[in-house]
Amino acid sequence: MASAVVNILKKTTSLAGATFASRLLGFLREILMAAVLGGGAVASAWAFAFKVPNLFRRVFGEGLIGTVLIPMMSHTIQRNGRESARKRFSTIFLWLSLILGVVCIVVSLISLLCLRFVTQEHFVLALKLIPLLMPYCIFICLIGVMTSVLNSVKVFFLPAVLSLLLNVFMIACLLWVCPMFDGQPEKMLDSLALSVLLSGVLELFLMLVLLKRYGFLPGVSKELFLRTRALLELWHLALPGLAGALAYQFSVISDAIIAGWISPFAVAALSYSERLIYLPIGVFAVAFGTVSLTEMSYMAQKKDYPQLIATQFSSMRYLLFLTVPLAAFLCVFHIPIIRLTFYRGLFDDRALAETAQALFFYSFGIPAFAAMKVTLAGFYSRKDMRTPMFVSIFCVLLNLVLNLILMHPLKQGGIALSTVISSYLNNLILLYLLQRRIGGIPIAATFRFLSVLMVVSLAGLWPAKQVFDYLLRWGAAKTWFGVFPPLCAGAGVYLAIFLILAILLRMDEMKLFFKHFSRKKGA
Repeated sequence: MASAVVNILKKTTSLAGATFASRLLGFLREILMAAVLGGGAVASAWAFAFKVPNLFRRVFGEGLIGTVLIPMMSHTIQRNGRESARKRFSTIFLWLSLILGVVCIVVSLISLLCLRFVTQEHFVLALKLIPLLMPYCIFICLIGVMTSVLNSVKVFFLPAVLSLLLNVFMIACLLWVCPMFDGQPEKMLDSLALSVLLSGVLELFLMLVLLKRYGFLPGVSKELFLRTRALLELWHLALPGLAGALAYQFSVISDAIIAGWISPFAVAALSYSERLIYLPIGVFAVAFGTVSLTEMSYMAQKKDYPQLIATQFSSMRYLLFLTVPLAAFLCVFHIPIIRLTFYRGLFDDRALAETAQALFFYSFGIPAFAAMKVTLAGFYSRKDMRTPMFVSIFCVLLNLVLNLILMHPLKQGGIALSTVISSYLNNLILLYLLQRRIGGIPIAATFRFLSVLMVVSLAGLWPAKQVFDYLLRWGAAKTWFGVFPPLCAGAGVYLAIFLILAILLRMDEMKLFFKHFSRKKGA
């Protein structure tokens, strides 16, 4: 196991660093957005409208199509060389551009038509904003597939760095443009949308420069457009997963619509909570999942399934080692964390209470959300897109049913809890099916590891909370600067207890962590 995870760690560190910078800027963006837009109808309108281009991004961008491209390009490079892979990518790029253009027009028209049937302020603002944001769908989806092609040749860091541009442009807009339109929410939202479009144009251009540098710049010709063999292979690989991906995106948009009917605060509460949850997931899970999929695709090509499973579960164990204690800490300290990050400007006590209700339930799902990236790699690396599709559809339907059951007693917290339950079930079903297909999953060892990890993660919560509560008495409890020192002290106590216990119990992940970074320091 050690050799497998150390190899992943070496390639994950730089990617995780770039991803962390992007997520940190994204987090700063959300803090500014909470202060500028608040937690009510205007914030909910932006959260809803911005979800729409991102839904397509997760299908046509780095989501389904991008995931399929990594093993497809890796296998083509091994068999026929880079030039053949470049031509295949060119065909896919041209057709995808055409499809995205059509999607952009259709969705924009539908949103304008829907304006006739809604009266709630947050829905009206969102539907007016969607046509302006939809061109970003074209840019970000093309950027997503370009990133996947570069990942297939093990170029991870530079594409991740370029993802910083979106947050840089939006932060600049929130700081210097939106204040010019104080009291004019439509103009503020329009200026934010324009900043998103500008970032997409620049990032697309720079990604094309990167592709040229690594010999994958897509060509534009009638011959390449008509070379449908690559397109047919992509369609064959993506089709099984397409229904699952669309079902998942249907779940995302239905969550937002249901939340929109709960209250004007609910969509924004879920959005702010997701940002807090996906900050660590974006750093750890995306990096591990991306690198693991590339490595496992090469192993699958050689049919080295024992090594594939070893790589998958070493990555998963390390991922759980990072996310389980994080989930435990966030469950206990979710309100102080929201107060520290978002409680300023137009983000008031009502917004805090609404967001806290969603974040508490979301916190339980951090390990499941993170593990999904690595779980899916066990199927996608073997070009098995069909199995995750069926499981995803089942879990989406379950999520919808749970939403309708839990939304009344728990409001947006019920929507968050539904997502958590379906995510854990999705992971468990897929791992069970993977065991039946190729076997070798270390079930007993993983169960023992999780048992120890749970004990180590829970042990420090009570002492950390006592330190936090004691120090909070001496500060301004409702201000971010009053919460910050006690929260840092509590987090320090919790981390110290966790690390000490992990070392005393000789957990392998601690050994690998020190081994990896001591080697890096020595180098």
